[in-house]
Amino acid sequence: MIDLHNHMLPGLDDGALNWKQSLAMGQMAVENGIQGIVCTPHWVVGHFENRRAVIVGLVRTLQEKLQAAGIPLTVYPGAELHLDFDIPDKILSGELASLNDTGRFALIELPMDIVPRNMKHFFWRLQAADITPIISHPERNNALRRHPSRLFRWVQMGVLTQVTAASLMGRFGTDARKFAVSLLEHRMVHIIGTDAHDTGDRIPQLSEGLREAEKIVGKETAREMVLENPQHILQGEAVRTRDPIPYPSRPGSSRFKKFASFLGLGGRTNPP
Repeated sequence: MIDLHNHMLPGLDDGALNWKQSLAMGQMAVENGIQGIVCTPHWVVGHFENRRAVIVGLVRTLQEKLQAAGIPLTVYPGAELHLDFDIPDKILSGELASLNDTGRFALIELPMDIVPRNMKHFFWRLQAADITPIISHPERNNALRRHPSRLFRWVQMGVLTQVTAASLMGRFGTDARKFAVSLLEHRMVHIIGTDAHDTGDRIPQLSEGLREAEKIVGKETAREMVLENPQHILQGEAVRTRDPIPYPSRPGSSRFKKFASFLGLGGRTNPP
């Protein structure tokens, strides 16, 4: 398996504290069947301004330390980029890191409670630059849980999504788990990642989440999310996707009521 979302580089954000913890995370990942990890420290303006050159250098050092410790894991550069409308230009200029430094895929983190209404323009700007956006952990986004049809429209236009394995296990709460399951059922998940930060609460393990996904979408499709799709992304190649299944949008429809009840939304409506 390949993990496309991981905070194991030390001292850059709220992930690993030091090299010892980084190596422990690497060992834990290998024992769980993970063969490759994209290191994706946060980039947040004013908080974690981790630039591409720093990340690439630290990944190189981490690879050397893993080899010296006899840990058979390959690591790649990347970043989790908190939403900022300058991201396309900053990737093109080489300031910000794309996944595996190919310039083809960007892991984008949205605000937790609001989503700007001009997101389509942002995604179009990325795609016009031949950069495919991947939304990290949409199942934990309160705004998207209230209005899932917005995410559906983005996926329709070619945006990819990454669900966290721990969400499928209920470790981010019932609401996140229900929405993650719903996204899988609606063919709106393309990658399962760990979003690992440490060796305690948020660990680098994919296998349990993979098994949960297999129950929902089958072994072949679930496997694509932890191996084939990540491989294409590492190589800068297009990811083949299935057409997403739309969400009900009419508040009076039985499908809408059933979905709202399933997520515990109390019959909220989607925006026009």
